[in-house]
Amino acid sequence: MKNEAEMALHVAAHLKKTSAREIRVGGCKFDVVAYDKKRRLFEIAECKLGSKPTVIGHAFGQAAAYCGTLSAHGVEFLDAYMKEVKLKFTRMMEATNQGKEFRVAFYVALEQKACLQVELIRSIKRLIPKIGIIRVKDDGRCRRFFRISGKKDLDLCKAEPVTVKAATGQTGEINTARTYPHSR
Repeated sequence: MKNEAEMALHVAAHLKKTSAREIRVGGCKFDVVAYDKKRRLFEIAECKLGSKPTVIGHAFGQAAAYCGTLSAHGVEFLDAYMKEVKLKFTRMMEATNQGKEFRVAFYVALEQKACLQVELIRSIKRLIPKIGIIRVKDDGRCRRFFRISGKKDLDLCKAEPVTVKAATGQTGEINTARTYPHSR
């Protein structure tokens, strides 16, 4: 793959849903946004080329920032997405539980070489467990699993959807931080 724009094309094709690229909301640019009508779920993917630990960490950090952005700009997100994909009003009402809230799954799309760093990715996933992974092979094919010791590991790539309140943009389930008692 030559660049992240090409990667985003492959990821959008993989999602096979009503997808759009480069949706701008609240100072962020979401690389790929798709809607899965069967699961009534928006999927947002941040695409990153590169395999350095800082590149992988940056991708997860951006996806986490997108969670926060949606909590403040939920309606702006829906407007931008609807404008881009020409979604029908009835489908949007279905997607947003009659305008009240919507579900979103966040992903990082990483190139094959980056996905070889399984222990680094496991460590990041322990800190940010809700963000899933889309593995983009060199030929552009996308997978939502890692093959480890000859077996598919689906759990490592799984995203946990969050719920965003549409009217206010507040989130009901976005809480990736963990609280630990302070020690002296």
